[in-house]
Amino acid sequence: MKNVLALFWGLLCCYLVQAQSPIIYTVNSSNAAHHEIFVSVEFAQLPNLPLEIRMPQSSPGRYAQHHFAKNLYQLEATDLQGNPLQIYRNDIASWTIAGHQGAVRVTYTLFGNHADGTYAGFNNRFLHLNMPAVFPYAVGLERRPIELILLLDQHPDWSVATQLERLSATRFRAPDYYYFYDSPTLVGDIALQSWESRSNGKKYTLEMALIHEGSDKEFADYAKWTQRIVEEEKEVYGGLPDFDFGKYTFLCSYNPWVHGDGMEHRNSTICTSQGSLAENADGLIGTISHEFFHAWNVERIRPRSLEPFVFDKPNLSGELWFAEGFTSYYDDLILCRADILPDSQYVQGLSNLLNQVINAPGRQVRGPYEMSQEAPFADAAIFIDQSNQYNTFLSYYPYGAVIGLCLDLSLRHQYEKSLDDYMRYLWVHYGQPEIPYTMNDLQEALAIVSGDPTFAQSYFKKYIYGHELPDLQALLAEFGINLHLKNPGKAGFYPQPQFKYNAEGAVLKSPLAATHPLYQAGMEQGDKLISIEGQPISSSFTFEQVNWVVGQTYALVYEQNGQLSSGQFTAIQDPQLVCELAEKNGNTPARAILKKRSAWLH
Repeated sequence: MKNVLALFWGLLCCYLVQAQSPIIYTVNSSNAAHHEIFVSVEFAQLPNLPLEIRMPQSSPGRYAQHHFAKNLYQLEATDLQGNPLQIYRNDIASWTIAGHQGAVRVTYTLFGNHADGTYAGFNNRFLHLNMPAVFPYAVGLERRPIELILLLDQHPDWSVATQLERLSATRFRAPDYYYFYDSPTLVGDIALQSWESRSNGKKYTLEMALIHEGSDKEFADYAKWTQRIVEEEKEVYGGLPDFDFGKYTFLCSYNPWVHGDGMEHRNSTICTSQGSLAENADGLIGTISHEFFHAWNVERIRPRSLEPFVFDKPNLSGELWFAEGFTSYYDDLILCRADILPDSQYVQGLSNLLNQVINAPGRQVRGPYEMSQEAPFADAAIFIDQSNQYNTFLSYYPYGAVIGLCLDLSLRHQYEKSLDDYMRYLWVHYGQPEIPYTMNDLQEALAIVSGDPTFAQSYFKKYIYGHELPDLQALLAEFGINLHLKNPGKAGFYPQPQFKYNAEGAVLKSPLAATHPLYQAGMEQGDKLISIEGQPISSSFTFEQVNWVVGQTYALVYEQNGQLSSGQFTAIQDPQLVCELAEKNGNTPARAILKKRSAWLH
């Protein structure tokens, strides 16, 4: 009986949602050349209560708070007969409209000139719509269906690309605000490439919609790369997600009028860059690889901490080392497997990644779990006061990528398993049924895949909650890759300090890591270095030219906040690392090692 009642209630709720009038947004682009659009919104079948509308302050895929309401003005409200209604502003991002008779039409002007993965941009070439930056929502109506109408009479050559359900060439639908806000939309002179991929007993359409200044051939070659990425990533998980409406869209805008970014969404991604396919296709394709991998990892294999998506503030998550970091590990690995990135170049790229993580002072402050929780202060967050993130924060993107690398090699070496097996397990048990996971779920999954609960517990304790790293040199050696000091026996200042020289000395322009020798001497960003070992500093002085001796102490004089100070530092071994194929140094790895490497990279 309980099951029958539950079914009846579910069908009733479904009927009631379908019976509700959609909220209809209409966009007029007639002033897009001045970075403005005019928007009207119709709310019907309203309850007999004041209507509250809010501009979102968060955006899917971003983890910091954003003040989109600053770009909205000339807000007015009427009933559907055009009679004016009073609007009361509640706070920085919400308004109340009272006295309506069940229906309200709201109009406003919106400015947008920052086309990227979060914000909006309008001009004479295109409309770049990230929905939370453009459209306010009605409180209490979050589950209402949404319709979007684009008035493009002045731009008859423009077309539209989006993951929204297409009702006509200029009319689109979303089942609710959660899907609507997750659906960026490009409007303009769009080039389109599409293809099919089979999975789950179905055919899925994948399409790339591109606004660029390049040639058709450049686009066709880039789309072929993307097809190879799709198939390689499908191989990791054993199949594609069951994309809504049977389609996935790559929304790409590579032109001088955008800002560089990449942002994942449920059935699409939006990738922007001022680079061109002619000059930077091999750089841009890494973002495609990263964002498409998110179609599984974070869009469907989703941490419970990100559910439900909150419109008015960012969700706090400790799992971004996995959601973003493991995705970052796979982005270049997939390029290698797709024969877009040569093995030697992939391994060389590991040098930069490992230096960034191993030598980061922030790693001594927090592990990957806590670093993930710092995302609201780091992920395109805006503040004007100086922070100490240089010494306390290490992005969960590279940090998680190194953790993913270590786990992959450890599973392959110790258990004849791989990170692919781990991701596939999570896909089957959490992604396909769309059951949000917790940290405990991730640890339990590792225990099951490895067959070793002690290994899983130790790995999470040391490397996820703690800030240790496995012995990477030994791990990489098992795959015929050498990790060693770049300049053994030589002192170094990593990262190299940046100075602005004048007649009186050299002003330190860059922040200093707490592990840097000059930090140990007491210097800070903005200080003026006057002399080292009594030698005045002039424009001809560079740190690279001095033959520093590891272990030797040097005295220096500097000016800090108008006062002369003195200090000393001990030169240390240059900590920079380099990662190379063993063959580069004339060594031929054993056949078994080459086989393990091939299974990993190909």
